[in-house]
Amino acid sequence: MKNLLITIAAAVFSFTALSQEHQTPYEKKGSELVKKASKKIRSYNSLKIHFTYIMENNEMDIKDSMQGVLYNKGKMYFMEVGGNVFISDGETIWNYIYEMDEVQINYADDIDGQLTPTAILEDFTKHFRATFIRQDVHNGKRVDIIDLVPDVSQAFFKYRLALDPQSHIIVYSIAYDRHGGTFTYDIDNIEKNPTISDEKFSFNKDDFPGAYINDLR
Repeated sequence: MKNLLITIAAAVFSFTALSQEHQTPYEKKGSELVKKASKKIRSYNSLKIHFTYIMENNEMDIKDSMQGVLYNKGKMYFMEVGGNVFISDGETIWNYIYEMDEVQINYADDIDGQLTPTAILEDFTKHFRATFIRQDVHNGKRVDIIDLVPDVSQAFFKYRLALDPQSHIIVYSIAYDRHGGTFTYDIDNIEKNPTISDEKFSFNKDDFPGAYINDLR
């Protein structure tokens, strides 16, 4: 058994080394930049992020923009945008859909694709391949542009990140779906380490009187 474990460990190491060896310079740079951004986000105990959310689809002549706010603490988050509310305690997600007056309940692990502006940074090394695209200018400031492509098929086939070259903080993210739609989180302001009670990340049905509760777990 010991020899078998050693053989498996050696094979995994060889595969990882081979994969890294065959990365292009742009893939290596992309991975390094996103790792720095991920480390930066994880260094904060809590975050409060004000953002602009933009949904676009040229073929369907859709362009909607709305303001939102995200409270984040570890794997827990509370996000409100356009009357919709997303709450997670790290294990369960409660989504309040304003137009339907409905709360949908799911396990956090069952949700496909990003929900928050920083979700893509949480565990990108296991699920995405990063490529540095270029340096660009956004709102008068220079940013690093990185594309992330998922290893397995999902609702969004690509994510684009813009990172501050100095602080490695995320400036905006764009998710691309398979129907020509883009979903952009443009970060307006980030409050670092604000005091947030854990109660913020607990669902209370009294906050949504009359809403239909749809448990999809």
